[in-house]
Amino acid sequence: MKDFFAKQYNRMDPSLRRLLRYMPGFRWLILGAVLFMLTGAASSSLIAMLFGKLTDIGLYQQQTWVILAAPIGLIFIGLLNGGSMFMSNYLLAKISQSLLFQLRQELFSNILRWPAATYQNNATGFIAAKFVNEANVALSNAARSFIILVRDSLQIVGLTAVLVWHNAVLTLITFLIAPAIIWLLRYLSAKIRRVMANSQQNIATLLVFIKSCYQAMSLIKISNTYDREMKKLENINNTVMSLELKMCKVTSAATPCTQLIGVIGVAVVLAVAMFETQKGLLTIGEFITFLTAMILILPPLRRITGINNAFVGMSVAAESIFATLDEPKEQDNGKTVLTACRGEIAFDHVTLRYPNSDKDALHDVSLVANAGEIIALVGLSGSGKTSFVNMIPRYWNPTSGRIVLDGVNTQDITLASLRKQIAIVSQDVVIFDGTIRDNICYGTDSATEGAVLKAVEDAALSEFISGLPQGLDTVLSERGTNLSGGQKQRISIARALLKNAPILILDEATSALDAESESCIKLALEKLADNRTTFIVAHRLSTVVNATKIYVLAEGQIMESGTHAELLRLNGLYANLCRLQGLGENSSAQQPGGMTQ
Repeated sequence: MKDFFAKQYNRMDPSLRRLLRYMPGFRWLILGAVLFMLTGAASSSLIAMLFGKLTDIGLYQQQTWVILAAPIGLIFIGLLNGGSMFMSNYLLAKISQSLLFQLRQELFSNILRWPAATYQNNATGFIAAKFVNEANVALSNAARSFIILVRDSLQIVGLTAVLVWHNAVLTLITFLIAPAIIWLLRYLSAKIRRVMANSQQNIATLLVFIKSCYQAMSLIKISNTYDREMKKLENINNTVMSLELKMCKVTSAATPCTQLIGVIGVAVVLAVAMFETQKGLLTIGEFITFLTAMILILPPLRRITGINNAFVGMSVAAESIFATLDEPKEQDNGKTVLTACRGEIAFDHVTLRYPNSDKDALHDVSLVANAGEIIALVGLSGSGKTSFVNMIPRYWNPTSGRIVLDGVNTQDITLASLRKQIAIVSQDVVIFDGTIRDNICYGTDSATEGAVLKAVEDAALSEFISGLPQGLDTVLSERGTNLSGGQKQRISIARALLKNAPILILDEATSALDAESESCIKLALEKLADNRTTFIVAHRLSTVVNATKIYVLAEGQIMESGTHAELLRLNGLYANLCRLQGLGENSSAQQPGGMTQ
């Protein structure tokens, strides 16, 4: 018996096998559900036997006690059957929802730890589809399908035992239809699997499209491209609809075809049974028992053939989910835990090439930033500035060379302790759903009220927040749409101030702001950069003229380096960029903190 089950398990789809490995954690709930299903199956068999016995005792032997006992017995068995079905359904639903919870937790945990390349290769709509659509398909159907498989299989076994007990020959004739049903199910399974995989892919494509249009609504309106976007949606929608109809056609054919085969078998058996009854080989009671058992066995047989579609869908969804779970996490092989750092950073012949690219984003870059220095990175778009700073917190790892922090290779430092030493303020400010306080304290939940208020003051947010009825507890809308660009940027600065990290990265922190907002933000940034090793990525050269050292990048290489004055005298790329922006030697009126206004 053990070998039989092992063989059946190995023949199962690999994704379903993997799904089953989660089950041992719910063994007691499964045991309870199976016991209730056994009770339900037994009660179905009792109904068939009871009808036969009542026919013989009540109609032929005319026992008077049967008049009262028959309805009471049937009601009791009906209550037993219904109660067992309810409990087995509830317990299995609890298992599937618990498993769904666990899978979503694992999926999200894995996604949070992906390397940057994996985020680039997966659109947000496709990932959302795994949480919303595929996880539900895999597990919501799992509970229902498992109920049908186990409960109806037990009912079929019990009713088959009744059939064999009363007439083995008729039972053998009944099950001659089994090979035809098995062949039909295998044929339909292959077709359903192909269609369902394509269908899920296109639903994810639809989610990606809707999300991208929602985020680009202003551009669509100003470009008056409603018809173009509607045409795109129509094409995607038509594909989804045709696949769903094809799926419906294939799945709808399964049950009628198996039912027709079953009815043919029943018709043959019924003819033989009536012949035997007329010849006296069967009593009327036995005939009624056999007929009732056959009638009762047809619904579970029909449901079991129908769940084939559900198992195919579960297999496709589970395969997609596990493919996402199996995506490798970002490498974190470091053993050194940084509790504090001075902030001295050295790039030692660092080269970075992105996956699937035939050109280096950065090539053989070397520089040293001493603790507390302000290092500016300037150059045209695509020169490698953001790629450079993204390697400091190890969003990307060097293809060759090494980055050293306080004399330790960053590859040897744990990611958590490395990133604890770094604060980032970028052009694209991230605002989460929640209050202003939640957003400022993000990542530093243990901050005191005094520290939060100090960060708010230093980030020039006090006047704005004091004018709000709810103050720091004001709830922000999705992506901070009820804030101006300057207000969002100052919240980001307050977040960085509260983190109080020794290394600061400013990636185009003021490029999208108007002159008034930029002036206010610069004052806050000066306080933020004070006594920190700071890397500034900027297109506006007015923000970097007083940097300790300026590095000019072009095509992934450092072409020039020096102070603002030195680079102007060199009269190279930097001097040309300054002329384009109207800057010269007299642009270095220094403000507190080493930055200019």
